[in-house]
Amino acid sequence: MNITVRRRLNVAITVMVGAILVLAFAVYDASLYQEPFFTGWVLLAVMGFLALFNLRKKITVLPLGSASTWAQLHIYAGWLVILLFAEHIGWRLPDGGLEFTITVLFAIIVVSGIVGLMMSRILPPRLTRRGEEVIFERIPAFIAELRNEAKDLVLESAQETRSSTISDFYLRHLSGFFSGPRNHLHHLFASRRPGFRLMNDIDNLQRYLNSQENEYADRLRHLVNKKDDLDFYYALSLALKAWLLVHVPLTYSLLILVVLHLVVVYAFGGGMS
Repeated sequence: MNITVRRRLNVAITVMVGAILVLAFAVYDASLYQEPFFTGWVLLAVMGFLALFNLRKKITVLPLGSASTWAQLHIYAGWLVILLFAEHIGWRLPDGGLEFTITVLFAIIVVSGIVGLMMSRILPPRLTRRGEEVIFERIPAFIAELRNEAKDLVLESAQETRSSTISDFYLRHLSGFFSGPRNHLHHLFASRRPGFRLMNDIDNLQRYLNSQENEYADRLRHLVNKKDDLDFYYALSLALKAWLLVHVPLTYSLLILVVLHLVVVYAFGGGMS
């Protein structure tokens, strides 16, 4: 089964399950039962299942199904939980402080999940198209190596050519660039403008250099290109990791508030108002 067919089937199943649940809620409500209690427990069960995905990624020794299967279930259950939450609050913003806080937190988690889903579909292919991938945690060390190479190159050029032109250029245009990861947003939004600007600056510099200095400028250009590639990998890899630092902790915070809400509801016999 190809990806398109599988995706359509998953969407159809999700829509069907959602329709069945909405019908079940309507029947339950028509039977003069308190629908919020029913929808609340169903919602809590689905939220709990969604939270299990992060635990599944950490448990690799047990035969709990493939990570890709869990990811697909997480995505479509995530769309389903939006419907369940809307049904539970009656398609309106609640008035209570705790309930309103839960709703706002839920909305942030949904938005972060959608953003994360988009990034997980868009950014990995861009990483592979740029060349060999680099381990995220090792990028700062690689940048430090390039910085040292650039400094050594500049010092060598000054000694060999008896000219400070390249060293002056490095101090004005490249010292900050080599000091650490740069141009995060440009790389994230597929803009290579900062790198092209540096290449243009080097082109302009080389017009005034002799042949010996041009050799050093070419070597410096190569280091700039390598550093720009590392910045690209860093920016995209950081984005793929950073959204989880929002999504996962907020999910567990939401579950704690939901449990607190559940205690309040059963203690005072109320509901989301």
